[in-house]
Amino acid sequence: MGATRKESVFLSKNLYSRLILEAKSSMPNEACGLLSGSGSKCTRVWPMRNTEPSPFSFAIDESEKERAVREMNERNEAFIGLYHSHPNGLPVPSQDDIDHAPDVFYFIISVGGAEEGIRCYRIRGRQVMHLTIIVE
Repeated sequence: MGATRKESVFLSKNLYSRLILEAKSSMPNEACGLLSGSGSKCTRVWPMRNTEPSPFSFAIDESEKERAVREMNERNEAFIGLYHSHPNGLPVPSQDDIDHAPDVFYFIISVGGAEEGIRCYRIRGRQVMHLTIIVE
């Protein structure tokens, strides 16, 4: 009986570090932004302004997001991920995350609590699947 292969997403060491720095720089509020790349490989971070700054929520301006996605397309990259931080919580999806997550790689960064790190999820139809992040 073979094991079920878990979906993975790829980040360079530099991108991983950049996401941690983005989260720390927005403290005490949540950081947010987009990731572009191809397939399951993220290649660029697109920080976005949190239009509802708070330690417990984030919102991305739709026009800012649309501009970033246009620029991604001009660079032959695709919008494949969204990130935000949980400044004082674990990197697990909240009910609000589950209710509103787009169907892209969904990264949550934890920096202010006992555990510092990044987790990635795929959230479809309120079903949450934890993905393996491969840092290369």
